[in-house]
Amino acid sequence: MTTLQIPSPERLLLALDTSTWPAWAATLWPGVVKWGLVLASVILILALSSVVKGIVLFLGHRFTKNQEDFENSSWDLAASASRFLAALIMVPLPLGLAGYDWRALIDTYGPGVFGATAVLVVAVVAANSIAKSLRKFGAKAHAHSGADDTLIAFSASLVKYIIFAVAFVFALSQLGFPAASLAAVLGAAGLAIGLALQDTLKSVAAGVMLAIFRPFRIGDYVGVAGLEGTITNITPFTTSLRQIDNKIVSITNDKVWGDPLINFTAEPQRRLDLFFDISYNDDIDHALRVVQDVANEHPLVLNRDTTWVGVHALAESSVQLRLRAWVATPDFIQVRADLNKNIKQTFDREGISIPYPHQVQIEDPRIVKLKLEQLKAEAARTADARSGN
Repeated sequence: MTTLQIPSPERLLLALDTSTWPAWAATLWPGVVKWGLVLASVILILALSSVVKGIVLFLGHRFTKNQEDFENSSWDLAASASRFLAALIMVPLPLGLAGYDWRALIDTYGPGVFGATAVLVVAVVAANSIAKSLRKFGAKAHAHSGADDTLIAFSASLVKYIIFAVAFVFALSQLGFPAASLAAVLGAAGLAIGLALQDTLKSVAAGVMLAIFRPFRIGDYVGVAGLEGTITNITPFTTSLRQIDNKIVSITNDKVWGDPLINFTAEPQRRLDLFFDISYNDDIDHALRVVQDVANEHPLVLNRDTTWVGVHALAESSVQLRLRAWVATPDFIQVRADLNKNIKQTFDREGISIPYPHQVQIEDPRIVKLKLEQLKAEAARTADARSGN
């Protein structure tokens, strides 16, 4: 039984009749064939590795429920690593075409590359699964018993990065790096990276402090680094918050820890401080009673016995009144808007005026006299023109 022999592309190209070619072209043709095939194999490897990356990203989208979960995962990193490893696995092809013994290379490095790939793939899947499970556990604990899920969210991110670091070391050991040499190299690299990434390490240290002392929790409305928003996530490197217009802002943890931080929702109640201006001609006592009555009539104002109204300042053109009232933290913005509106409307009904700046224009008497003379002259010309007609 005969077997079908398929000639290789190199044999087919070298079998071409070059007897009619110029001597220099015939001499260069074997080298052109050899390195042309090497270049073609490199292009093929890049294309196939890109396909592998696309498959990993496709699986990542299938295993995550929404785009936000996908963006917060490590599937992009896994896709890039898979692309690199796929290209590494196919490297013997251009090496063989270049004249190297690719079979010996595969026998020597193939098992290590396969083991390193398996370790990284398992690490990515395990790290994402563990982090996702921890976040779900924290969310359920917070929903059922009000437990603080901030530390759990931080721990989930930290565990994920630790798994990646351990998997990277194991992958390098699978590629044949000696453990002692690997430890020395990683130590030196760690020192160099630590010196180069001081700000990043500061963020990690600040993230640990935030997780331990917990000046805020996920879901709190805070002001930090000149920004305000609701905390959505905290990782070893950054803290994310959602602003009222639904923008997501990521702030490095060193800025969060180092700058003054205002937690607007840490306490169940907040005190309103509102200011109202009245005219010097108005009855101050009457205005004070109006402000206090309007505040205490609002159904969301708490501890009405502690509602306080007084004269805050005697300004240049008004008497400034100050109102202090306690409200539940979630109702703060709505009650403030309601009281501003209700007190303005009540002032209008009670005849209490709210002064506002007036602009008075005073002209130079000489300019006024000149304008009057111009008007008289124009009027005289008009009268002469009428009489002439």
